[in-house]
Amino acid sequence: MSDKKDRVKFGNWLSTAPATVGGLSLIGWACVVLSVMMMVFSFVMGNFGGGFLALLLGLLFTLIFVWRFGELDAGRTIAARVLERVSHARRTASGEAQYRTGMFSSLPAGQLSALPGALANMEELNGLDGEGDPYTLLHHKSVKQIAATLTCVPDGIDLLPQETVDSQVSLFGKWIADLSSDQAIAGATITVDSAYSSKEPLVAKLHSEVAPWAPAVAKEAFKQATDLLPNRYTHTSVHGTVVWSIKNVGESVEEAEAEIVAKLPHHRAALRNAGAGVPVTATSEDLAKVVQVAYNPHLAIEHGTDELLGHENPVRVVDAGPEYFDDFQKRVAFHNGVASMTVMMTIPPRIHITERTFRALFAPQDKFLRKRCTVFYRPKSTGEGFKKAEQLRKAASVSATSKGMASSLDKNKIKLADKTEDNLVEGASMAAFAIMVTVTFEPTEKAYRAATQKLKNLMTDTNLSYRWVDVGVSAAFHTTLPLGILPWKYQSVVDVVAEGL
Repeated sequence: MSDKKDRVKFGNWLSTAPATVGGLSLIGWACVVLSVMMMVFSFVMGNFGGGFLALLLGLLFTLIFVWRFGELDAGRTIAARVLERVSHARRTASGEAQYRTGMFSSLPAGQLSALPGALANMEELNGLDGEGDPYTLLHHKSVKQIAATLTCVPDGIDLLPQETVDSQVSLFGKWIADLSSDQAIAGATITVDSAYSSKEPLVAKLHSEVAPWAPAVAKEAFKQATDLLPNRYTHTSVHGTVVWSIKNVGESVEEAEAEIVAKLPHHRAALRNAGAGVPVTATSEDLAKVVQVAYNPHLAIEHGTDELLGHENPVRVVDAGPEYFDDFQKRVAFHNGVASMTVMMTIPPRIHITERTFRALFAPQDKFLRKRCTVFYRPKSTGEGFKKAEQLRKAASVSATSKGMASSLDKNKIKLADKTEDNLVEGASMAAFAIMVTVTFEPTEKAYRAATQKLKNLMTDTNLSYRWVDVGVSAAFHTTLPLGILPWKYQSVVDVVAEGL
């Protein structure tokens, strides 16, 4: 008789796509029915031309703004695709797709190394917390939000008892649920940045730091020590970022800053209990290193040796902009001698998962100079949770009853929707989530092909449906940085309508 326990599995995934009947949403059917009624009314009034025009306009509107082409629950409208390409063409024609810093750039005198895009309108809020430790909060002025980033050093699960791992996962879920209890929190992100590199650049860098006048015996001993290093090594850093809406946390920026600093110990303790090591609030210099390495992964070795030698990084995050950043080409952006591309999750995994399901996606991988995975959490209040659960249940029911015989997937969606409502009644919280992955590689055709195939395999192996970010590559790249950019806060009304009704 075996005493082996069943693995704890997680996942109550529900798509937020609207309910469809025959592939068309209820709003789409309403447009079709309305256009048919207008045609009939026009025919009765003897206006045959107007009737045909009404029908044509209704069907055209539905085709462009409502009908989603592509994968089930993840298709996109014609309007969204056209708007995306028009916006990219406009940015390219106006020169916005090319960003330069330095003395010969068009930037103001005091911002010659500023960050691009939405991050250019970001300011630092620096100070000391109640324990005397320095902190840096990031004020995103355009959306009136303040972000705090916590640097984490996770324990790793390979040597931990399974009971401890299950407990940490549950406590991490509790931290996500607690986000909904603070109405001022607009969202949160977890960013896992990793690299899988050769030891040669590191060894060369270490040897260059050896003093010329050092004894020959010491130099030989140092050489033998570096020869014993493994041929390849990995590096992983994890950051948790929480973003607050200023209007919900204080009357002014200064008041909001004080309130947020008072809340940080709670989040540090919650993440520590969830296996994040001993989280600390990142300073401007810490974040500047993260940004600089994202632009140029080769700088990671330089920053590492500087830390060993006790050298501080004098650059602040608002001044950590790239030498150049070009995203005029589809899918691939070029910056500081390397290239990057991003994919985004469109549909969550339709399976129950364990803590190891996404391990390959978050772990260091070859074929990339750097890989950055960011998970976005959008907490919902209790009222919003119940409203969304009701919408999801109705959507699942409509999709199932619109068919002659409901499939197993349709029946499972209904069960999950009902379970979600039951969980909310019992006190659970709801949070929307999404994943984006940015990879950086050498700017060669060979490296591009290898990185593309590797990333495809990683996304497929984790049962995630995804699409490439073909335009707006710069925005996607900077969104995955742990600086508190929440994509839904930068979405305009035009974007919402274009994505489909």
